[in-house]
Amino acid sequence: MVLPCLFICCLIWCLASVLCCGCSPSLPDRLPRPSLRAESDSLVPQGRAVILRCRGSWEAEDWWLEKNGGSGWLPIKTVRKTGNEIEFSLPSVTSNDAGTYRCLYRHSSYGWSELSDPLELVVTDLSAPPSLAALPSSEVAEGQNVTLQCRSELNYDMFALCKYGEEISRRRTWSHGRMYQADFFPAVTPTHNSTYRCFGFHSSFPNEWSSPSAPLVLQVLGEAAPGPLSSSQSPPPTALPDPPPRLGQLRVSTALGSSPAHRGWSCCCPGPPPSPGQGVEGHQEAQLSH
Repeated sequence: MVLPCLFICCLIWCLASVLCCGCSPSLPDRLPRPSLRAESDSLVPQGRAVILRCRGSWEAEDWWLEKNGGSGWLPIKTVRKTGNEIEFSLPSVTSNDAGTYRCLYRHSSYGWSELSDPLELVVTDLSAPPSLAALPSSEVAEGQNVTLQCRSELNYDMFALCKYGEEISRRRTWSHGRMYQADFFPAVTPTHNSTYRCFGFHSSFPNEWSSPSAPLVLQVLGEAAPGPLSSSQSPPPTALPDPPPRLGQLRVSTALGSSPAHRGWSCCCPGPPPSPGQGVEGHQEAQLSH
């Protein structure tokens, strides 16, 4: 009697387990990818503090920050905290903090998440600044060519151009006498109205930049002056006014009809109107005889 009861109880327990497993959500193979950003700016002057924020899902329990400074990925900080976001503080950055960062998080049941996209942290003010100039002028009409030229006596092999503190372009330098320089922008539009700075650095240390150049304000004043018209862009002909009547010239008014006998006639010289039945030629002869 005991064995059948145990068998029945085991069967019921197995069926309940199967049903519960079928109703429970399946665990993900990997947690969602987190995001990593610098709280203020990813261009940080030497000696300033910066906070890196790693944001994941609500299941996070452990957080991990790693850095690639050129010699491979190394763990920087680990924090045990439940939540969906964590702060990693760098209180006073130096050239050693420049590099590429990634973060990830872990849950005791799900395991580790995917790695975040890399964040480039650039430390500035590590060397003398270059100069930035607009050629031919910092005030230019829309569509006209202008060159933003970054120059330095230091042998930087790369220059980066920033607009409102955000990098928009970088160029390899070329030597001109004792100067190293790079040129930016072949033409401008109203969207180029902004404040620009440039930085110098060496390609072997791409996250260690110089101090910024003095700010350059570029002003696009409007459309460029139109050039000469081509044959396909000839202006429409201008209508000329009617010349004034000359002596003896007749003006014909067709308001009264199409027949000469029913037209009003006028002349610059006084004279009687034509009599009925008299044609234009006869009237002209009469006018000339007077």
